[in-house]
Amino acid sequence: MKKLFFPIIIALSAVLSISYGQYSTHNPYALEDGDIVFQSGHRGQANAIKAATESKWTHVGVVFQDQDQWWVFEAVQPVKYTKLDDWIKRHPRSFHARRLKDTSQITPANLVKAEVWAKQQLDKPYDLKFLWDDEHLYCSELVWKIYKHATGIELCTPRSMDSYNLNDPTVAALIEQRYGSISNLPKDTPVVAPSDLAESPLLIEVPRK
Repeated sequence: MKKLFFPIIIALSAVLSISYGQYSTHNPYALEDGDIVFQSGHRGQANAIKAATESKWTHVGVVFQDQDQWWVFEAVQPVKYTKLDDWIKRHPRSFHARRLKDTSQITPANLVKAEVWAKQQLDKPYDLKFLWDDEHLYCSELVWKIYKHATGIELCTPRSMDSYNLNDPTVAALIEQRYGSISNLPKDTPVVAPSDLAESPLLIEVPRK
């Protein structure tokens, strides 16, 4: 039995490894500069975001191509560029891409504006309190603002913090950790969540390859 069992396990592991490698770097979309990419995390803050927004989307970034390499501009810790393949590998089964219905604003001049503004944000710290300033930035704020600065387009209307589900225990625990108490939460500060961008009527799913 052992002589048969171990080769089967080794072969199965090899197949799974190959399959995961192919899937984790797979990009099914015909991407263009400025497309917005989404993913769904499963730990820590991601679970609180899901509960607060009642959506599966927990992280978002903007893609740009540099020669033959695709990159994601994202706000993690810190704000940075990440290779698209590495970005997909984090949560490959949830990779999703959207773009403007009207792409006439994605002009060479506006892409230059986006690049200039993006470089000014590089290495800024992640905003754990989700405030609406440029000293610290969180992912969906970064995406919303890069479009605003480059094209003048507001992808969605920012919401107030208390418009989300703050009563969920996971959300309440995160608020307690970062603000000390829900009474310290700046409920009227503008907020944009990944789900708000995903639901924007200005966006459509990127066509498949």
